Amino acid sequence: MFSRTLKSERGALYPIAIVFFLSALVLLSHSLVLYSIHYKAYDGLENKHRHATIQLLKEIEENTLPE
Repeated sequence: MFSRTLKSERGALYPIAIVFFLSALVLLSHSLVLYSIHYKAYDGLENKHRHATIQLLKEIEENTLPE
């Protein structure tokens, strides 16, 4: 029965469309996962940089206070 539907033009369109949409869905989900990973990495680096800047400012403030 499956081979009979592939012989007609209308029946052959459905498996091709399903494969196309599934591959597009896989590509989209893969791109979203990669974006999520990059976002987490850059966000972590930004947090580390912010904390390091705060620490440096505290050290500068402690060293420049008049005694």
